[in-house]
Amino acid sequence: MKKITLLTLMLCLFSWSCAPKKTAYELPDKAVVAVANFSQPAHRWQTINNHVTAGEKRIDIEVIEKLNSDLAALNSQSKHTIFGPQLLAHCTQLVSHGTDPGSAFHYWVQVGRCVPADYILVPFVFDWQERKGGEWGVEEPAKVTLELNLIDIKELRLQSFLFDERQQSLSENILGLGRFLKRGAKWVSARALAREGLDQGLRKLGL
Repeated sequence: MKKITLLTLMLCLFSWSCAPKKTAYELPDKAVVAVANFSQPAHRWQTINNHVTAGEKRIDIEVIEKLNSDLAALNSQSKHTIFGPQLLAHCTQLVSHGTDPGSAFHYWVQVGRCVPADYILVPFVFDWQERKGGEWGVEEPAKVTLELNLIDIKELRLQSFLFDERQQSLSENILGLGRFLKRGAKWVSARALAREGLDQGLRKLGL
């Protein structure tokens, strides 16, 4: 009886954690979205939200490039019109960025108007810890903290998605059974963890 109960519990947890999540935000079908490159804020005034600490250990440029590549690949499947970072380069140079609180939000609004676009997606990465070990055993699991900020340029509204996760074993968190099995019951790389966060975030933001 105990085995049946435990199996039932595990199946329920798996079904709950893998259930499709509803989109929290919906964009018009013909929305034009400008997408900025990933960056790691070094100062508080460079962030759009104030709930993540800036200025931590610097993240390698190779990691930033991988994040940009993975974000572009996911955006290529979007039903919306997407303007990539290369089309924003001129505008980011024309607009000045202040150092007062809230400067980052207004800076990116002006960049979006310059493009022009209906929305602008501004991605940040705050922490990146690569897995130490292999797929079947680690000394230290992967950890990623990234944030996607979607600004409605006309309405000046902000929708944000924060992905802050360190992969945990089942002994640490039994409620994470669904995620653990979805990852092939393996310890994943930081890039794989980040891709998962990007996919979740774009779905949450309606992209």
